[in-house]
Amino acid sequence: MEGSEPVPEKTNVDVTTNAAYTVWYKKDQALLGLILSSISPNLVASFYGQNTSKQVWNALKIKFLNQSRSHIAHMRRQLQTITQGSKNCSAYLEDAKSITDQLAAAGKIIDDQDLISFILGGLNQEYNSFITSFNFVSKDNEFTFEDFSTQS
Repeated sequence: MEGSEPVPEKTNVDVTTNAAYTVWYKKDQALLGLILSSISPNLVASFYGQNTSKQVWNALKIKFLNQSRSHIAHMRRQLQTITQGSKNCSAYLEDAKSITDQLAAAGKIIDDQDLISFILGGLNQEYNSFITSFNFVSKDNEFTFEDFSTQS
């Protein structure tokens, strides 16, 4: 039903109904019903004229793929511009880690070195001596996020 199998011909060479098509059609309509019943009624109307589960599924992918890309771009910007502000270090690190976890769930892995770099860039000025010391210590060693979070 995801489109990997070709749709059987509706009729046989002798113009009789193709049993394989009938089976495929019943499965497809059942799947189409499941898809349509699992989405909001307001959204169902936007699939008018699409008669197969594959057509509706492809339309759903297109509709939500653009939103996913936008959401991922938004989370990346959040991470790149994250600042500590009035948060304590633990809350700040948790916020940064939460964003990277959300990105990972969307299939966009942020490596620990980049994460640490974003975090260091957003720390308050009172941490400048820590940043300098950390940069000196880490120039020859890579730290994991867990290692970094125990240092801060």
